Amino acid sequence: MAIRIMKLRPLFILLLFVVSTAILGWIYYKATRPRQKPAGETWHEVIADLDACCRRKHVKSMQYDHFAAIAEEESRRQIARLFRAMALSERLQEYNCADAIHQLGGEYLPPEKIVLFRGTTDGNLERSIAYELRTTAECKCGEIDRAMAKDNRFAARLLTWSSSVDMRHAAFMHLCRVPEEATADWEYLVCPHCGNLFISAYCEPYCPFCLTAGEEFVRFD
Repeated sequence: MAIRIMKLRPLFILLLFVVSTAILGWIYYKATRPRQKPAGETWHEVIADLDACCRRKHVKSMQYDHFAAIAEEESRRQIARLFRAMALSERLQEYNCADAIHQLGGEYLPPEKIVLFRGTTDGNLERSIAYELRTTAECKCGEIDRAMAKDNRFAARLLTWSSSVDMRHAAFMHLCRVPEEATADWEYLVCPHCGNLFISAYCEPYCPFCLTAGEEFVRFD
């Protein structure tokens, strides 16, 4: 029995050597491996830009609903219709950006306190156009560029949609200030997926942003 154990001892020693070498190799690998950033840290700047976009969209959706009520009081039906359509558009874009934040490991909380402006419909149009143009000029390039620099094309696409729709909103509100167009009885359509806004008379058969079929558009008439 003792002789048999003596013969197996070299095998045990070899096995211990192999196991020890494997353990030391694993420790070295863990010690020298680059630290993996958590998802929220990796996308910190992108999440911050999406959060800022969400907050803008939330505020504007509330403001546009408020302006629509004022326009109704002034019997400005077409402009009230446009403000309601833009409010839905802003909410859809807020939802899309908030969903992207959650997918990237972040958290979005809508602003708790919102100051709603009250004025005449003409003044509200002027204020809204100026705000849309200013925020588009200030935000669109930096936000989209940062998302592309991080190779996050999904976030870049949402931010591009947001910027493009802001410009469409400004253009449609500007039309409402043109005397020959102000009396037109337009209907408005909103893409339920990306929030793109259309005048029904010039609506396309599908959304050029997300390719949603026109039959699914939400109509404001």
